[in-house]
Amino acid sequence: MLVGLVGHAPWRGGDGAAFLDWLRAGAGEPLAVPVLYHWTAAATAWLTSPVLALHDGVRLASGVFVALALWFTAGAARAQAGEEAVWPAALTLLGCAGLLVRGHEINPNTAQFAAAAFMLYGLARVPQHPRGAWAIGGGGFLLVLAGGAAEAAVLASLVLILPLLSPAWRVPGVRRAAWSGVAGATGLSALWLAWVNAQGGSLAMALDTARWHLSVNAYFPGILGWFAWPAWPLALWALYRDRRRWREPARLMPLAALLLLLALYSFSADPGEDQGLVLLLPLALLGGAGLMALRRGAANALLWFAVMLFGFLALVIWVYWSAHDLGTPARLAARLGRLGMADVGSLRPLALGLGAAVTAMWMVFLVRVKRSPLRPMLVWTAGVTFIWTLLFALFQGPLDRRLGYAGLAAELARQVPAGACVETYGVRTVAGGLMAYHSGRDFRPVDSGCAWLLVQIRQKGDLPPVTADWVPRAEIVRPNHRDDHFMLYARR
Repeated sequence: MLVGLVGHAPWRGGDGAAFLDWLRAGAGEPLAVPVLYHWTAAATAWLTSPVLALHDGVRLASGVFVALALWFTAGAARAQAGEEAVWPAALTLLGCAGLLVRGHEINPNTAQFAAAAFMLYGLARVPQHPRGAWAIGGGGFLLVLAGGAAEAAVLASLVLILPLLSPAWRVPGVRRAAWSGVAGATGLSALWLAWVNAQGGSLAMALDTARWHLSVNAYFPGILGWFAWPAWPLALWALYRDRRRWREPARLMPLAALLLLLALYSFSADPGEDQGLVLLLPLALLGGAGLMALRRGAANALLWFAVMLFGFLALVIWVYWSAHDLGTPARLAARLGRLGMADVGSLRPLALGLGAAVTAMWMVFLVRVKRSPLRPMLVWTAGVTFIWTLLFALFQGPLDRRLGYAGLAAELARQVPAGACVETYGVRTVAGGLMAYHSGRDFRPVDSGCAWLLVQIRQKGDLPPVTADWVPRAEIVRPNHRDDHFMLYARR
């Protein structure tokens, strides 16, 4: 959970875009973003400011929300099936492939992930104890603050649906507790929206209505095969094994939540992996139950598949390290150079030592892990952790130079004096925003009267459309990357 959260610049794609959104919100648009993530990221950045860069402090908020999601998922499993269900559900969630990248970047959807886990914890606990109502109410309200009002409404609708299907939910005390939780979430959310309206904020933005449209898509069912692996086959086994007991809350609640969320996400206007994290929660609850009921042959198959897969991936990563640091194999080293990887052929002793230590730890773990029903998922999740840690141990520096903008910004800063402003033409939003952040220079639109002009060249060989008032000063290029090609001009 911690590896990869700090120590690198905001990268291209969602990580960098979300960081720029957070910066803009801090500059005067605090109600235009999911405020729960914004506030938490501000807190983690401030608390860690003496030791971490701003972007690393902001990214820690994702780690906080992933940790909370794991905690509440474990609590929901305990409420449904007892103490022995805690670790299977938590490890199944932590081992999901979709969480690997999306849980380690600046991602406001991790706040929805944690809030939905909180709400599911309340729904799991209510049939056993009415105190689960406070978690339903608190989770629903936090989902609204996280920009997940639609998810909150869908999960709240389970209070209507579950009593129709399960006798356990028809008990008067259970229904009263569940409805009190929904009422609490509704009341708190109404107060929040009233405050947003009084501050002149947009209710559409607060509810994030732009996320939805009336056209149906099948994006999320299409990615669950890998995104939710290995939770979904374990969940299917749990449902098949307990098919005669499907009305019990431990099976019915997560299954109903999953189906309703899939139906909701079929109307997503801009579906993406980062939005699909919430789907992992009910799958992990079902998958944890399936893990503990696996037959010996299936358990051994999952165990050895994990060992062979992550062993092979480790071998591949070490071959790439050899090509990068030792220049062997030569053809792969040449390919890495053509891809723009810096310092190919230069040995990095620290990376070698860290990688060797991580690999040794993995091997010792495999030798010492004890037989138990939990062992297949323990080996799988430890394997995911091993590969992710090995990748960062051996390649964090090269990946940072390849995917971040700190190097390009440093080159710009060498040319442009501190305090000077830079006009931009055709510069992509994320690239320009991150270069401005790293360089400390003030980027402005064209015709702002600045002494400097930065132009992004879209295609190789294109001449930027500038007038004779500008003199070329530098070409700022990411090697072998057609999108990151800039020309810097100075005014005559």
